[in-house]
Amino acid sequence: MKPLAFLALLLCSAFAVAQTAVDIAADPHYRLRMENGQVRVFAVTFGPTEKTYVRHEHNYLVVTLRDCELVMWGKGASAIQNFRFSRGDVSFFLGEQEEGIRNDRSTECQYITVEFLNPKVTGYRIQTDTVWSYIAGGISAPADPHVKFVNAVDLGAAAAQDVQLLAGDSFPPPEKPAAELLVPITDVDLRKQDDSHIRKSPGGVVWIGEGRKSELTNASNSPARFAVVDLWIPPAELN
Repeated sequence: MKPLAFLALLLCSAFAVAQTAVDIAADPHYRLRMENGQVRVFAVTFGPTEKTYVRHEHNYLVVTLRDCELVMWGKGASAIQNFRFSRGDVSFFLGEQEEGIRNDRSTECQYITVEFLNPKVTGYRIQTDTVWSYIAGGISAPADPHVKFVNAVDLGAAAAQDVQLLAGDSFPPPEKPAAELLVPITDVDLRKQDDSHIRKSPGGVVWIGEGRKSELTNASNSPARFAVVDLWIPPAELN
């Protein structure tokens, strides 16, 4: 290894170890968009050369709003590994983790972080009375990005969906009682049964809440892509 490259690696390692993590709510890259008893939702932006070191207290979901690349590392690790994200990626991560993030590119990186306050929203699955396994929480990219699709991942007490509707297509209500959070990835104009509309730009989160019984229809002539989080309501809490 060349001396300069070795020195750079040492400096990256020292930076990763020396950092003190702050809660995401205290970091300027994370802007709180919504908070209730179930979720905290943050709009996250990293400009060129910006970096941070944060702690996620809870399990969380990331919805990527534009193609970008970030250097990301865990506690004690070297800050050298790059990760590419595509617009529309929906990824789940476990909480109680410290994470460094740095943008080495000349373009801005934007995404939405949905933090789950209920620990039962998780990627862990029980296999036996004593053995748990972790199921990867990312939603695979659509096989054909030019058609209608609904792809989902099970998160225990919740589910996340990556949805695209073409003009006139509809998205059904949840299959069981749930509160809903909608995160637009493109501009959306979704018509409800009462002819009211949800009109939002990318990242403009919408808390639909509980009890949606009717479809949402794409009232635009352009494809509407968005992520939906269903937070299942336990039977004991139903009226």
